[in-house]
Amino acid sequence: MENRFLIVIPAFNEEANIGRVLEELLAAKLAIDILVVNDGSRDRTEERARRYAEVVVLSHPCNLGYGAALQTGYKYAMKFGYPFIIQFDSDGQHNPQDLPLIMAELERGGTDIVMGSRFVRKDGTFETGVIKGAGIRFFRMLIRQLTGKRISDPTSGLRGVSSRVFSYYSVRDRFPADFPDADILIQQILMKFSIKEVPARMKQREAGVSMHAGIKPVIYMCQILLSILIVLIRHKMTREEAAYAHA
Repeated sequence: MENRFLIVIPAFNEEANIGRVLEELLAAKLAIDILVVNDGSRDRTEERARRYAEVVVLSHPCNLGYGAALQTGYKYAMKFGYPFIIQFDSDGQHNPQDLPLIMAELERGGTDIVMGSRFVRKDGTFETGVIKGAGIRFFRMLIRQLTGKRISDPTSGLRGVSSRVFSYYSVRDRFPADFPDADILIQQILMKFSIKEVPARMKQREAGVSMHAGIKPVIYMCQILLSILIVLIRHKMTREEAAYAHA
C-alpha cells in the first residue's frame, strides 16, 4: 500500500456511468487507490470497470445492497491497512475536485467523518427535487432533535471515513445491507464519532436509473425511520447495561 486513501465505489448496474467516473478520478492524479465493488450487476458494470488496470474490482455474486457493498470496501481497507477511505458514488454525481479538501480534513486529525455537503456553500446549483428535498429537510430536523447536532446534508453519499469508524462497521451485523443513511449518522453521533461537513459541488445523474426512483423514496423513508428506532433502542440498552455494570 503506497497511498493512504482508498476510494470505495459501490456499483450496481452502472455500465453507462462507471467508465466516466473512473476516468475523472484517474485524471485528477490524486494520491489515492480505487476500489470498485460490483454489487451483483446484471449489466456490463464489472466489464467496464476492469478495463482500468489501476482499479481493483471486487464482485458480489448477487445484489446484496449498497450498505453491503460499502462494508466489503471496509473489510478490504482493513485487510490492507488503509487509515482512510472515501465513499464515492458510481452514478457520476460526485466530483473528484472535492476530494482534496476531504482528504486534508482527515489527515489533519481530530475528525472521524468528513461529509461533502451540497448546502454548506449557498451558490450550489444541484436540484434535489421536491420529494428528495423534503426528505433531506425531514432527516435534518430529526437528527437535530435526536442528537442536538446539525447536519445540513444527511443523505450525502460523499464521505471520508477514518479507520476508527470503518473498523467498527467492518464487523458483521454492525452495518445495514441496504441504505446506511440518517440512521447510521444518528448512531455515529451518539457513539461520539466526530463529524464535519465541507462544501461539495455535486452533479445531476446523466444516465441510468437512481436507486430512489418511483415509489422507492417512500419505502426508503419507512425503512430508515424503522432503522432509526432500532438505533435508539440499542443505544438506550447499551447505556443501561453500562450503568448497571458500574453500579
